[in-house]
Amino acid sequence: MVRENYFLGLEQPDSILFNRGLEWLVQHAKVSGGWVAVNRREDIGNIAKHTGLGRFVVFHKPNVTRTIMQDCLVELVTRFSVPSDGIGRPLLVFHPTVDFLAILDSIPNIQKMLVIPWIAEEVDTWAKKNFAKDLDNPDLPSIYVDELAVTAFKHLRFAFTESPPSSPAQYRSAICQTLQILIQNGTRFEPQALQSALVQKCGWGPVSAKQAAELAGIFLANQTPAGYDGRGPWGEGIIKLWKIEAAKAETK
Repeated sequence: MVRENYFLGLEQPDSILFNRGLEWLVQHAKVSGGWVAVNRREDIGNIAKHTGLGRFVVFHKPNVTRTIMQDCLVELVTRFSVPSDGIGRPLLVFHPTVDFLAILDSIPNIQKMLVIPWIAEEVDTWAKKNFAKDLDNPDLPSIYVDELAVTAFKHLRFAFTESPPSSPAQYRSAICQTLQILIQNGTRFEPQALQSALVQKCGWGPVSAKQAAELAGIFLANQTPAGYDGRGPWGEGIIKLWKIEAAKAETK
């Protein structure tokens, strides 16, 4: 199951953010039920004190892990009671710490996930890793592209400048091999974000960037672009060089 990931902001009152979170959960939990996650059961009081959220107080009872909210089954998750299977449900997360969010991120079969942050930096890494979208701007693509991918495509542009490809097919194969190496080594990105980064950070032309994004979409769908045979300009071990250069860029 491919999970959809979202986050809310921090500057609105908790009462508004918490009620928006519950509204989101109920909207997506009508059929299968939903999960509500807090770091500790004791944190429930900070939620239940707000207007419209009083039903949460039932989770203060040690043996209560589920209740009905607005005709939906809602089950409690804490760092001490994490389900082994999300069973296709949405998950609403209140003020997670970095380590607890990492635990929640590992639950399989979560349909959708919405995080309400306490501190922005504690959610940033998760949001980058999972291409989480701003719930208020869900059509805005993720703008994050791993520095490793930026470095690889800067190297490729330099290679094209020093030794221009002899044909469009060779040019395309070089892009394909670069993408394949990155993805095989665990680098992930949204094609739209990659397209933007190629133009803004790597000096690529907009049409070439569009082609690379389209090819990335094919690879990310676990398919192979037509006509690509796995060959390209890079030798074995190039990923090590890219990682070294990317690490240098990140420390500047």
